[in-house]
Amino acid sequence: VWIAAAIVAAFAIFHGHAHGAEMPRALSPLEYATGFVVGTGLLHLFGIALGLLSGRETGRKVVRAGGGLIALTGAVFLVGLA
Repeated sequence: VWIAAAIVAAFAIFHGHAHGAEMPRALSPLEYATGFVVGTGLLHLFGIALGLLSGRETGRKVVRAGGGLIALTGAVFLVGLA
């Protein structure tokens, strides 16, 4: 587990650096970082909620429907309709 955590941490550092390096010069670094932190937190909360829902039959249907919508959206972009 510790090795996996170290690998994830290393990738997280490089990922964060990439986002910092692509920040437009005209933006406030504090507002830019705040947006990323809030966005990341919301993604984590949504993922946790889906994980908890998947333990129930209704939740499994919601997770499957969400996966189908994601696949459909990817297909639309792949074909070039959007």
